[in-house]
Amino acid sequence: MNKKAVGPIGAIFLLIFFNIVWFVWLGGWVNEAGQIAISNGASGLETFFYTYLNFFIFIAQILGIMAFIYFGGSE
Repeated sequence: MNKKAVGPIGAIFLLIFFNIVWFVWLGGWVNEAGQIAISNGASGLETFFYTYLNFFIFIAQILGIMAFIYFGGSE
């Protein structure tokens, strides 16, 4: 079985592709969707989550990179 299906070079290209798509389209869309949810009456914790949703996705991306390096990127 091929355990290195993506590999380090593939992971770098996937990361670059995700960042380009995020900066061009997804970041603005997530921000607009969060603003709509807040204006429709989100509660306190929901408002915090929707306000910083792009930041949480960035943190998840960093954690995903670290997990890839730790679990599968070095083999």
